[in-house]
Parts: sequence; structure tokens; C-alpha cells
Amino acid sequence: MKKFLIIGSGGFIGNHISLYFKNLGYDVYTADILIKEEPNYFNLNSESSNFSDLFNLIKFDVCINASGAANVNLSFEYPELDFNLNTTNVYKLLSAIRTYNPNCKFINFSSAAVYGDPKILPIKESFSPRPISPYGFHKHYSEIICEEFFNIYKIQTISLRIFSVYGEGLKKQLFWDLHKKIKNSNNQQISILGSGKESRDFIYINDLLQVLNLIITKLNFQGQRINVANGEEILISDAVEMFIKIVKKPIQINYDNEGLVGNPKNWIADITILKQLGYIKKYNLSDGLKNYINWLNENN
Repeated sequence: MKKFLIIGSGGFIGNHISLYFKNLGYDVYTADILIKEEPNYFNLNSESSNFSDLFNLIKFDVCINASGAANVNLSFEYPELDFNLNTTNVYKLLSAIRTYNPNCKFINFSSAAVYGDPKILPIKESFSPRPISPYGFHKHYSEIICEEFFNIYKIQTISLRIFSVYGEGLKKQLFWDLHKKIKNSNNQQISILGSGKESRDFIYINDLLQVLNLIITKLNFQGQRINVANGEEILISDAVEMFIKIVKKPIQINYDNEGLVGNPKNWIADITILKQLGYIKKYNLSDGLKNYINWLNENN
């Protein structure tokens, strides 16, 4: 039975990954800074994580790093913290794997933020990274580190450039903000940043899990980068309208036409590699949002 280690298992994506591979019958170990006492769980030190003990104690087949900071705005305010979480920790993890568990495959969760604000769409993996935020730069550095460990030390690595993932458990970004504003609104209108003409390439969490399984079972890990999205450009105004329609609230949306620093205007990914692996999305945005909104209503 394959042994999996999920770093950042307490987060939105990490928690889903842990449950998914447990349900598939794998031997799953988890690690995070949250203090818990449960089987196969490792408490990590938030200020100085020592990953050597993890790989010295147990030999894993796959390590998925779903930890780190994932907030573009905060990366401007706390760039050193963002660097440590998104770059330094990747080096520490790979150094520990190289020393104690060199046959372990390593999946690095990077971000579409490495592309910056692209002028040509769809975005291909071959495009030169042009990040416009500390977060984007630090994710790019993490990819280079993964490539370094493969090219020099033959550690099996891969970096996934995640676009706009959403689903149950997510407590930030567009749909979470919409939910909170609608819930707390005393009138029938709310304000949203931007113009509504921005676009994103959304992928539901369950489809992301499908991608992970395909990559683990079908790809050789050679330090490469892969886009993870649906290859569909959706205007923010259309996504917001769909959300409002599902929640069935008579809300008027006002856009303030102010852009967010460090965020691109338009995104759509080229997912040729995913399609070659056999990826076919199972959830369109409407279906995914219905599941997410049901979760929001039950838990928040």
C-alpha cells in the first residue's frame, strides 16, 4: 500500500486531499501547525519546521505540499513570511527527502500567479513567468527549487500551477466574500472590487483531486510545471450573477472599478497536458457553486 504524506492538511485543499486518498485506500499521513492528537498526524512548528524527522521515521511514496501562504495582498505586507512559507519550506522539505527518503515523489503546489498579468491567452506552461506580486515571485522560486532537486539530485518533483480553485471549506476569495457580504448586508446592494470584466479559470475542488490522482498514476516527475484549471475563461460578473441566482437573494451588485494590486485582469489556462492524461471535468461552475453554497449555509 502506498504511503502518502500531506503537508498542510489542515487547510482547505490539504484537508480535501487527505480525505480523498484515504477513501481510495492509501495509507495517508498528515502534517500541519495545528495542534491535534490523532493517528498518523505530525505537529509542525510554525516558526521553524523541521521536516527531517518526518522522512527519517517513515518512508513515503508521495509527499504533497499543500502548505504555505496563499494571499497575494498579505505577501506585499509580509514578504519575508510569504517567502519562508512558500519558498524556504519547499527547500527544507526537498532537502529532507533527499537525505532520508530519496525515492519519494514530491508535488509542489505552485500558482497561476507566476504568470503575472499575461497579454496572450490561453496561458501555456511554456510562457515565461512574469509575476507581479511577492507571492507570485516566491511560488516561481519554489518551482525552480523543485527543478534543481530533480536535475541535480534526481529527486522526483513536479509543480502544479493552480488557477482559481473553490469548494467546500474555502473561507476566502470571491465566493466567500460574496457570501459574507450578502449575509451581513442591511440593504439590497453590495459592493465588489474591480469592474466585473476581469476573468478567471475556475476549477472545483473535486476536479482538482481528480487531477492529482491522474498526475500521480500517469506522469513521470521530472521537475516540470503543469497548469491545473478547466481551460475556461469566466467573467467575474458572470460568476457573481450565477452565485446570486443560486442563493436566490434580490441583491444588486455594484463594482467599484478599483483593481487589486498584484492581481491579473484576465486568466484562462491551456490544459493540453491535463487532457492528454485523460482529464475531463465533472463539475461545471453552477454545480460546484451549488455544493459550495449548501456548505456555506450549513456551516456559516
